[in-house]
Amino acid sequence: MSEIVSDVTLVLDKERHLRLTLKGMIEFKKLTGKDLLQGFNLAEYSVEEIAALMWACLIWEDKSLKLEDAQELAGVWNLKEVYTSVVKCLTAAFPDQKERKEEERPLAGSGSPPTG
Repeated sequence: MSEIVSDVTLVLDKERHLRLTLKGMIEFKKLTGKDLLQGFNLAEYSVEEIAALMWACLIWEDKSLKLEDAQELAGVWNLKEVYTSVVKCLTAAFPDQKERKEEERPLAGSGSPPTG
């Protein structure tokens, strides 16, 4: 039996909960062309991609949330919190990724939040 993955709490306009679902992964890929199942290195993601990933992790809870609305919830004042929460969410979704060799699949959350 698989473990239940807990949500990652992130306070934006209100308390919200990040969870990476298949729908979120599909929507993220539609926006960015990046397939999270093929690996990821968030240190190489642009601000737009981090915002898209945050939104993709929020739509399970708020189906009416638009990407543009999610982008307005984050800014320079909370970018570090957003980035850290997205890393935690991806780590919860892909816990065995830490054990893979770096050349096989880049480690989630390596590096610092993007600056540009």
